[in-house]
Amino acid sequence: MYKSIYYLRLLLLATSGMLLLCIIFAMNPELADSTLSGKNCWFHFTSLLLAVSVLLMEFTTRKSRFIFSLPDALLLFLFGIALISYDKEENLQPESFLFLAQLAALWFMLRSSLQVHQELRLFFITIIIFTGMIPAILEIRNSMYPGPSSHPIFQLLQISLKPEPFHGYIAIIFPVCLNTLLRFKDCDKLALWESRTFLFYFSVFGATLIITALLFNTKQSVWITAILSGIWVCWMRMIGWRQTKKAIQQHNKLFAVSSIILFVIVTAIILAGNIRKAQAGDRRLLIWNLTTQAIMKHPVAGTGIGGFPATYAQVQSAYFETDIASHKEKQNAICPQYAYNEYLQIGLELGITGLLLFIFWLAFSLYYGIKHRQIGASGGILALGIFALYSYPLQFPTYWVLLLFLTAICVTNPKQDKQRVQRSIPYISAIAAVLSCILFYGQKDYYYTYKEWKTLQELYHNQAYEQAANRYAGLLSHLDHRTDFLYEGAECFSKTGQHEIAIMWLDRALKLSAAPELYYAIAENKEAIEHYQEAESYLLEINKILPERGYTYFLLAKLYAEPSFFQPDKFQETAKRFLSFQPSTQNKITKEMIEEIRQIMQAQALGK
Repeated sequence: MYKSIYYLRLLLLATSGMLLLCIIFAMNPELADSTLSGKNCWFHFTSLLLAVSVLLMEFTTRKSRFIFSLPDALLLFLFGIALISYDKEENLQPESFLFLAQLAALWFMLRSSLQVHQELRLFFITIIIFTGMIPAILEIRNSMYPGPSSHPIFQLLQISLKPEPFHGYIAIIFPVCLNTLLRFKDCDKLALWESRTFLFYFSVFGATLIITALLFNTKQSVWITAILSGIWVCWMRMIGWRQTKKAIQQHNKLFAVSSIILFVIVTAIILAGNIRKAQAGDRRLLIWNLTTQAIMKHPVAGTGIGGFPATYAQVQSAYFETDIASHKEKQNAICPQYAYNEYLQIGLELGITGLLLFIFWLAFSLYYGIKHRQIGASGGILALGIFALYSYPLQFPTYWVLLLFLTAICVTNPKQDKQRVQRSIPYISAIAAVLSCILFYGQKDYYYTYKEWKTLQELYHNQAYEQAANRYAGLLSHLDHRTDFLYEGAECFSKTGQHEIAIMWLDRALKLSAAPELYYAIAENKEAIEHYQEAESYLLEINKILPERGYTYFLLAKLYAEPSFFQPDKFQETAKRFLSFQPSTQNKITKEMIEEIRQIMQAQALGK
């Protein structure tokens, strides 16, 4: 009887963990924003399945085996910082906040599961490698045969993986795969029925696919991530700390010279990449510079989760009013949703304290991974940490799930039975499982809300604005944190003549994003109700944030030419400024705008 319960428990934990790791493939075409919302729904349901499995495990084991460690405390403190800094009145990102709470519960459930069932560790590593192989196959296929595929499996993968930087995902999986290959390289190559042999060939196949996929990829950040994490794994597997320490002591001069040469080579590669992609490089540097300035304005508490876009726009506006800003920076400026550096974004939203806690959590997870000889998982953490310097992986649930599995594998001691029983904390995983169930209940309307929004989007695209407007209003309380939802609803109200409501929705959207389209839409609605000065103020505000956008000057010129708000001097100035812009390619819309401004100028000249 006990063995039956044991295997049932193991089956449930393995299945739920596997489904969680397969979140990268999740998507639901029935929901609005099908990829991201599909992954969130998948995460909610698989977390619930894991919670049920953990509850069964907790109440069928004779004693609790959870051993509390420093990363556990750091993660709890990090969530506490997120809770304290979150602006509950504005409530900018309720879904993200609840997702963080679910991640905290998931961490303790994984830690407890791995302590009770050590055999899950290698199983999860195998599934992680598998989730990296499929995107690698897709990348190879897309590189060899560009364009959409007719095969339904590839079509599904292209939809589910397209919005995420999945090239970074396979680079993060690479060290995990490489370590498994090196770990089982001494297996009996002909004994295909043995698990060691299977894992060796499986990891060889995975590593081959990932390397082939990376050869087709020219992104510098992906290559740096894969190379550095691969070197780390090879060094830890083949040399290790002790031999390295002895070698440094015996050849200290050679080590110093080699370190300098390696540093120069890495720096040269980074600089060469930035020179080759000058415009993108300058844009990233500007974003990082201004985000750092924004952190200095909110060093302690931060802005709270979701506060990055609006805060960044304010700092950029102030920066462009100074003499320090260059013309090239103004040309390359955008209103980003992310900082393209997770550490800077965490530092801005959670403050320097939150950033330090996150860095310490990663560092100590890496330390425990080395201590417990979990080289592959620690290499994956290192790879994700490097990739986070250049991209925004933690803005997607896929990377958070992967990170929690890797860190839990590193922190959980595979020889925990030898530790003192006095350090055990009873029922902590059961508490985490119950919390996960409560959080799932709090998200119970998530699926139906996004499904209804999908229906409304069809009405919106079919221009059935009057029919859609009232139904959009019914979802406002659930989706007032989604900029795209607010913009769509505001346009429905605007098209039906309800401009005041549209302005209210767009004002809410401006707290979530600084996209110029929002400013243009507000100005249009303000102009429709003859609030011309307010319309002008919104256009001037976005002009301060993005001073080299020709479309802003086009709208200002049209506003100044409005008979009820006619200002000839301002019109002439903005019209000339608009006509001075020379886009690299003039499409039909651009030509029509230029022609419209010239006709207004000619009409004014004849009127004089």
